[in-house]
Amino acid sequence: MKRFNFLFIPLIILFTGCQEDAEKFIETDLPTEAAQLFNISTAWSESLYFALITFEEFQAIDSTSSLPGCPNLIIENDTRKVFLDFDIENECLQTGTKKRSGKLILEFSLVGGTNPTWVLEYDNYSFDGNRIRGIRTFRKDISNDIIENFNPITFKTEKDLTTVFTGNLKHKKGITNSIGIISGGIITGKNAAGREFSIDIPFNRLMLSTCFQNNELIPVTGTETWIIERGSNKKAIHELKYELIDSCNVAANVLLSDGRKLLLNP
Repeated sequence: MKRFNFLFIPLIILFTGCQEDAEKFIETDLPTEAAQLFNISTAWSESLYFALITFEEFQAIDSTSSLPGCPNLIIENDTRKVFLDFDIENECLQTGTKKRSGKLILEFSLVGGTNPTWVLEYDNYSFDGNRIRGIRTFRKDISNDIIENFNPITFKTEKDLTTVFTGNLKHKKGITNSIGIISGGIITGKNAAGREFSIDIPFNRLMLSTCFQNNELIPVTGTETWIIERGSNKKAIHELKYELIDSCNVAANVLLSDGRKLLLNP
């Protein structure tokens, strides 16, 4: 019995030490955690412009130079499918430098009506070196807002760090995307470290069409609240705010849960 007690005491010390080390690691790694969440938010929204173009608007496009990344455009009128192929190089004079590969496939419902539905599918798709897989579903409601759901989307970095997340969001856009897209809702998932997280987006996140068309993909206004579970009913909360400097030049500023401030984009 005494032997057991002597063995047990070092184990308690070791466990406590490891727990403290883990907490210190989380404390000092908050900027990395915030950067990962920023990448998730950007990966979700970078293809939103494509997703909210109607089938009829795609039919009217005579040049893909106004589409982010200038993809090759194929339209199947009988199936109402649209293929955006980023593996075929087109002349593309845009200020944004983000790169894509693979395809985006949009499939619009064959049945018309006041509340159409459609889906966006990622086909071997990569954005800025990160792979994105899954299907996003959209429908227009009676107020002309666009409701989006997806379950799940898989995001994998170049270093094979994988995040899986789901979303329930709402969008409002100007006629033919002429002004921009206002979005809000919630994204939930599990990050590469296995921690559950949520991204809460008030309905004030504005992305301008002119910025999208130049492959400049940061919202010009809006806020996001990032909540990451820590276990034992603990959580870290980071606050992101987009601040327009000029034109499509935006600062993505985050207030970390420990009070530090961080600029997440150059």
